[in-house]
Amino acid sequence: MTNHWVDLKNADVTMINGSNAAENHPAAMMWINQGRKERKAKLLVVDPRFTRTAAKADVYVPLRSGTDIAFYGGLIKYAIDNKLYHEEYVVHFTNAPTLIAADFKGPEDLDGLFSGFTPNEGDDYFGKYDRSTWAYQTDAEGKALRDETLQDPQCVFQIMKRHYSRYDLDTVSSITGTPRDKLDEAYKLYCSTGAPDKTGNIMYAMGQTQHTVGSQNVRMMGMVQLLLGNTGRPGGGVNALRGESNVQGSTDQGLLAHLVPGYLAIPSSKDVDLETYLSLKTGPGGAWASGYWTNGPKFFVSLLKAWWGEKATADNEFAYHYLPKVESAANHYWIKLFEDMYAGKIEGLWLLGQNPAVGGPNAKLEREAL
Repeated sequence: MTNHWVDLKNADVTMINGSNAAENHPAAMMWINQGRKERKAKLLVVDPRFTRTAAKADVYVPLRSGTDIAFYGGLIKYAIDNKLYHEEYVVHFTNAPTLIAADFKGPEDLDGLFSGFTPNEGDDYFGKYDRSTWAYQTDAEGKALRDETLQDPQCVFQIMKRHYSRYDLDTVSSITGTPRDKLDEAYKLYCSTGAPDKTGNIMYAMGQTQHTVGSQNVRMMGMVQLLLGNTGRPGGGVNALRGESNVQGSTDQGLLAHLVPGYLAIPSSKDVDLETYLSLKTGPGGAWASGYWTNGPKFFVSLLKAWWGEKATADNEFAYHYLPKVESAANHYWIKLFEDMYAGKIEGLWLLGQNPAVGGPNAKLEREAL
């Protein structure tokens, strides 16, 4: 979540997609309704079902389940075509001006694929991507090149514009089943938050994530909010209304297989010392090479100091050597864990506050694994 509950009242438009917040998250709905009462804020609900939340909406958008990507694609095209995006925000606080390698090709050029795809290579049945053509163009010092006019055909903004050009209202309507006039009404309302004095909030739940393309759905929401300048401003953001097993707490507290607290990557066996760990993250192409995450080394050292206090000093790499290191190629994610239990590779499980026999994917296999 990018917002706290009370901040929800500051949004001029709230879009709830794939959530029945009125019944399932009343604490959230309370603050949304306060904003509607005090500031005349609007509520937009996108859902295949007409729920009690939809009944409270200023605009309700029905759509076929699983067509959210097309819905968001149309929203992005609408914002760009009508120049309703927050241009100053896009230029200064996103990677939209950044130039991508000249030999990058998108699905509109390669019949639905991105450049670098090799089918059926190695253990991946579907194939894999070589992402070298997706990299930023850089200067002699390794800094990414930018075009703040957003006109260079290889800047991220223009690539995005070409990619989503196919999502006109008629196409989106044919995919989602949503009437064309209803799409136009919803897009016009939500794109109004691209104005410098407006903000919009997107809230979602399992209706967005429990899909084979759930991750893409969430990424689309992030792209919409960055395009409209709706992140990091009062009332604006992307907020997950969690549905089970305290997913948010597990994430925030660093209980996932690949993270320590603060959304920091857990060290692997390749990271033999602190310098190696940090250099792999901050070097060219690293996760901390640009933007806000250039502060990553400070965050990580701060975490080590929080854990080991005055014993964590520069002389002993801030006690980095105390951290356990996972095998670099190891997979300890949920599905692989249960596959290993099923294969007899794991002989014990300590389970806290979850019910995978009912709530996990392929519950029959997971019961047999247990």
